[in-house]
Amino acid sequence: MEPGALRSREWTGNPSPRYWWHRLPGMDFVPAVYSDLSADEWAIVREWYAATDLSCSIGEAAVPLLSTLHGFILGSHAARIVQLGTHAGYSTLLLGFALRRMNAQRGLFTLDIDTTMCSVARSWVQRAGLGNFVNVAHGNSVDPASVNAAWEYLGGTPELIILDSSHEYGATLIELDLWFEALAPGGLMVIHDVSKFAQTFDVTGQGGVRRAFDEWRVANRGAETFLLNGETRSMDLPRPLYKDACGLGLIHKPGA
Repeated sequence: MEPGALRSREWTGNPSPRYWWHRLPGMDFVPAVYSDLSADEWAIVREWYAATDLSCSIGEAAVPLLSTLHGFILGSHAARIVQLGTHAGYSTLLLGFALRRMNAQRGLFTLDIDTTMCSVARSWVQRAGLGNFVNVAHGNSVDPASVNAAWEYLGGTPELIILDSSHEYGATLIELDLWFEALAPGGLMVIHDVSKFAQTFDVTGQGGVRRAFDEWRVANRGAETFLLNGETRSMDLPRPLYKDACGLGLIHKPGA
């Protein structure tokens, strides 16, 4: 077997909670989000995991969400992307690699309110050679100035917006209003952590992303919305086809 061919299969027996997807029955294979990477790109991802394991900078999305985004981006050439919530840069790297494959420069504007996490993510973006494709910005996703900054960097209105930031009900409701208005006609918002299980992530205890999504979709019936695994209440319960217990919300903005 050639060096590195195992790739993510090495995590199949890892007991850490962050590797839960790799321990599921039938998941002893390398998903496309990893198998499509060059050897150098995979080395960056592997080193990122090793470093964040040591620093306990854990909080990244898992394979189901990244695989969904991978399909949207490469299948439809989504070249103007906003990511609300950067954390340590895992999904930023994988999205950047996809943009580089399409040669979609200045394609990802990723925003986080935590200066330390922005610095960490920037260091990995530079290490991966993605500086021409990704901008890691420090800012508040509920600030209208952030919309202007995203538009300026991307050179146009976002086609794909990924919401995975504070998980707080109040902030999420503002984000949905603000960024849906900024979304290009025909564009898509992908919202992570919309399940009942993920409501516990809201430190304010007000119902989290799920409550905000439910209220927003009632108030905006002109938008096309969809919810996956919304009723999931535990990581331990049997999972349906979409394996992420944190759930996924989709908002499609009708074309002009």
